[in-house]
Amino acid sequence: MAHKTLRFCLGIIFTIGAGSVFSAEEIRTLSSEARLSSNLGATQAARMDFQFGTTKAWLRDDGQWKIEGDVTHRAGFCGTYELGIQFGAGSPGCANVRWITAPVYVTKRLQCNGAGAFHSGGNYSFAAKQSFEDINCAQRVIKCKGKCN
Repeated sequence: MAHKTLRFCLGIIFTIGAGSVFSAEEIRTLSSEARLSSNLGATQAARMDFQFGTTKAWLRDDGQWKIEGDVTHRAGFCGTYELGIQFGAGSPGCANVRWITAPVYVTKRLQCNGAGAFHSGGNYSFAAKQSFEDINCAQRVIKCKGKCN
């Protein structure tokens, strides 16, 4: 039987599937403006930093990037959390962003009974490398499946 997806505000997606009473997938997003942290010419790659509360990320002009921070789980039972990021160009304050990259998730951790966890990972994006001069926003994306809060 096909799954039906219902979308609600605040970036939360609930999926009702065959054979289950209710399974949830929650997606939390938070955008941040870039801050140029280094541009020392040929000796060091230019780098943008992004701050999302307790999560921070950076993107270098060679396409390498990293994201790390705490992911909270307030519910009892368990949820599987993934931390990811996407890059884009938009107005000041990251309004009207045109996302250059799709969300890329770099961690996947099972968290249970109200326990938070530190997530850290990185990757390479050719699209971000090609559009480095245009990028001024990033969006932290946390995806959870299971009992999420």
